[in-house]
Amino acid sequence: MRTATADTATTTPAAPASAAPSDGGGALAPLVGDAQEFLSRHWTRTPLLRRAVSPDAFAGLLSLEVLTGLLTTRALRLPHVRLVRDGQQVAESQYTGVRRIGHGTVTDAIDPGKVLSHFGLGATLVLDAVELLVPAVGALCERLAASLSCPVDAVAFLTPPDRKGLAAHIDDEDVFVLQLSGSKQWTVHEQLRPVPLTPGALPASALGPVALTPLLEPGDVLYVPRGTPHHAASTGGHSLHLSLAARRPTLTALTADTLLAALRAAGPDRDLNSLDPAQEIGALVQAQASGALARLDTVPVPVADGAGREGDALAGVLRALAALAVPGTRYAAGGGIALTYEEDGAVVADFGRFSARFPPSARGLLERLAAGGTAGAQEFTTDGAAGTGTLSLLLVRGALRLAP
Repeated sequence: MRTATADTATTTPAAPASAAPSDGGGALAPLVGDAQEFLSRHWTRTPLLRRAVSPDAFAGLLSLEVLTGLLTTRALRLPHVRLVRDGQQVAESQYTGVRRIGHGTVTDAIDPGKVLSHFGLGATLVLDAVELLVPAVGALCERLAASLSCPVDAVAFLTPPDRKGLAAHIDDEDVFVLQLSGSKQWTVHEQLRPVPLTPGALPASALGPVALTPLLEPGDVLYVPRGTPHHAASTGGHSLHLSLAARRPTLTALTADTLLAALRAAGPDRDLNSLDPAQEIGALVQAQASGALARLDTVPVPVADGAGREGDALAGVLRALAALAVPGTRYAAGGGIALTYEEDGAVVADFGRFSARFPPSARGLLERLAAGGTAGAQEFTTDGAAGTGTLSLLLVRGALRLAP
């Protein structure tokens, strides 16, 4: 067994520091050592391996004894527990059953005997939302969330001896792996670019170059950024580790949340049929978008290298919405537009991420936008009324942007 030491491993040269969280909650240093070094060199970009200062560093968080107690209380239900064998999810019906609780009956109660049976056959036990079940883990997640300015939750993985847990995959969150007991051999690849936001398994051909191959033992910490392929297998005996998942917001989530906040703050919803679109809809949309812009400063936007890329994109969408009722405002295509024409004269515009069907009267407008031209808000018309609803949708979905 190796001697516990405190060291780090990097995979790429240091990147310039950009807008990033600070260790205000005080939880980063025990996990990564120098918090500012971590935030400037690794956070959102490259994996980090930190060897244990002590094999008992996480002894007070989650032990096999505590995990056993949780599984044998017979109170756990879906979706707290998952089982994975040979990279595939075990059907929930194979480890759940019917149980009477008070005056009611549940059909998704975790059956400890069935779980043990599958564990014995080589299945990895995954316990989700540990922060809700173990106070010490919950407190750590709260401190880490304060340090990183984003929500943090915890997932425990118990893998039987000499078994691989999940198949090679990427996650849609940044993960801090805390090895609690046993050992696990990890293979961590370089982060995919552009960073994918959809989690899932990957074929070997899509994994890319290997960055780290650490053997994690108790007290070790491994940081894996979002969109970084990885896989692991226990060595010799079992492996118990805790993954702290930091869920950084994405542009889509921030846009949706900010706009929804503005809509709620604007008062009761309105029936468009009761409005004169040419006179009222634009003003209402402008007021709501302006409210969203005002709230943008209160939304934490952790930024990776690219200095403000996500925040600038979000602000651009909201400013374009706020300018809908401003005379003279022009809009341009947010990307390429492919047009096809139907027999009745309707035009189908493919904006890349989605397609939409427009009436024949929109042909000239769409052809101009597809050719790189611009259009005014008043040109988006439906039956003679200002079509700000359609224009708003095109702006939010990235099909159009505010022209320079």
